[in-house]
Amino acid sequence: MNATAGGIWRKNAALAWREIENETVIISPGESVMHELNDTGSLIWRSIDGRRNTEELAALLVEEYDVTMEVALTDTLALLDELSSRKLLVPGEAAPGSESR
Repeated sequence: MNATAGGIWRKNAALAWREIENETVIISPGESVMHELNDTGSLIWRSIDGRRNTEELAALLVEEYDVTMEVALTDTLALLDELSSRKLLVPGEAAPGSESR
């Protein structure tokens, strides 16, 4: 499923993940595959809560790094597409308490 600017995502509840020195390591237990995110990817990953949409996630990159909203949104969409294609994210609806870790 492709990410859209207004889309809301949540982390796949079957995953295990940890942050190590500003990088995130995600393990897909069913496939025994490890995924690593750099500091910008980790910022987005930490902020995926089942409530924020893609534009809100991109805005966090604008606040933290010296990038325009256009660049941040393009990068965020690309990351969300990649994470969803690997089944690390699933589409979500804004709902209280939908975040799982």
